[in-house]
Amino acid sequence: MNIKILLIGCGNIGFRHLEGLLKTDLSLDITIIEKSNSTIKEQIEKIKKKKFKNKKIFFSDNFLIKKLKFDLVICATTAYKRYDLLKKLVSSFYFSKILIEKLAFQNIYDFEKALELFKKEKIQCWVNCPRREYKIYKQIKIENKTNTQLSIDVSGYKWNLASNAIHFFDLFYFLVNIPVNFSKKKYDLKKILSKHPKYSELTGKLSIKDKKFGISLSDQGKFKGMVVKIKTSKTRYYINEYKNFIRVYLGNKTYTKKINIPLQSQLTKTLVKKIIYNKKILLPTLSDAYHSHKLLYSLFQKFFHKKKARTLNCLIT
Repeated sequence: MNIKILLIGCGNIGFRHLEGLLKTDLSLDITIIEKSNSTIKEQIEKIKKKKFKNKKIFFSDNFLIKKLKFDLVICATTAYKRYDLLKKLVSSFYFSKILIEKLAFQNIYDFEKALELFKKEKIQCWVNCPRREYKIYKQIKIENKTNTQLSIDVSGYKWNLASNAIHFFDLFYFLVNIPVNFSKKKYDLKKILSKHPKYSELTGKLSIKDKKFGISLSDQGKFKGMVVKIKTSKTRYYINEYKNFIRVYLGNKTYTKKINIPLQSQLTKTLVKKIIYNKKILLPTLSDAYHSHKLLYSLFQKFFHKKKARTLNCLIT
């Protein structure tokens, strides 16, 4: 019997998940729910014409296919009203495992309601903040497991600071493995239009610190791309994810080596198989992701909140 997958949303990131599913050696029945625009329709039509070994693909633009049972749900929609969507999923289908895209939710209230919902329904939920699965960051964590000081500095230009900050907040908590209350916060941020309708972005600088830990984010300058710098009490790491190399400064020694930054489709191929067969994965569970999202809301809400709005939404995705 084929493993049954439900993919909600087949836009940019959803299509990458689909590519990963099609690359697995698993026998899959993949159901896709997507309110297609013209671009997505073209992608879907190409898929329909191809034949994939041990794969069946079904398409729908609504939830009329009710009460089917799925082994895994992948929710690749935007964060807008995601809690309402998850409630609809729970009432419409049977499933016990779900992977949701970042940003998980746009406010802390929906986040906490989702935690309660999944606990009640006994559903395992992971958030797709994938740097925990990158070999280079797993190695840095191992090398610094006894370290009590760590800072992350992310700099570049047009890397979508607001919508991608959650990746580095999550990476920070993955590396330090403890909740941190930052006492010093500095802002020099400006709200700008996002490429996604209904959403905004931020450009400029942000810095948060306490005595032993810190996170700095910068989206300004001239070169397009992004560099990650991690500093501990003993070692400094310079990671260029775009050019696939790391430079390590350890005492008087310096060395550079190539690294592999996996594509989302490659990650999906590996992660789905592990989830299906109950193998350990490092993606944050929804509970794991609570601290990073709470930090993001506290920092960014004042830039996005509308005065007459009932809830403090961060209008990013």
